[in-house]
Amino acid sequence: MAKSLQILIIEDERILAETIAGMVEELGHTVVAKANNMVKALECIEHKSFDLAILDINLKMGNEGIELGKLLFEKAKPFFFLTSYTDSRTLQQAKAVRPGAYVVKPFTEQDLFVAIEMTAVKIEEDEVPSVVVRKGNAYARINTDDIQYLKAENIYTELYTREKKWLKRSSLRDLLDELGDTDFVQTHRSYAVNLKNITGWSNKVIHVNGMEIPVSRRHWDEIKHELEDRFGS
Repeated sequence: MAKSLQILIIEDERILAETIAGMVEELGHTVVAKANNMVKALECIEHKSFDLAILDINLKMGNEGIELGKLLFEKAKPFFFLTSYTDSRTLQQAKAVRPGAYVVKPFTEQDLFVAIEMTAVKIEEDEVPSVVVRKGNAYARINTDDIQYLKAENIYTELYTREKKWLKRSSLRDLLDELGDTDFVQTHRSYAVNLKNITGWSNKVIHVNGMEIPVSRRHWDEIKHELEDRFGS
């Protein structure tokens, strides 16, 4: 059984939101906030601390829940949908943003219990550092350890693993900020490397499994110290 979780509820029907909150608390979890529209939901996602979100798909204006699900997936926040929609189009849209479960109304407390338990598994999975990239009309999550190097390309950044190249709509600087305190260092205005995958170096290039990544004069001193600290001089 999942530990006690901090849960955000996004549901536009007030009575139903209260019912969900009551069930969630009966299951031993805490409701940190409730949102009944897109604006309030975005505010809660940005400023509230929570472990898991329960999303209605239709918040009066259409499929806003799908957009919120996409945002939560990009932020690595586990969530599941609770909705009355069962049509194929909505299901395909929902699958693309990777919910932990899909609960159809009307539902029972047992349905919520199962959905929370299934979605809580993602909390443990998300403890592994990762980054979200687009894959056609869907999204994929890549373990940061699998990324060998990054290359800026106009408004996108290319992410290279051993198997393939991925594309993310982000500047190199913004992507490095998203990765946070990881093993990536910038070598050039257009390149960054994963220190875990470096196989050799000089003051002009970094070798990453057969690839030569350029190193600018401006970045060399910082990189040199980092390499010496990790691998010895």
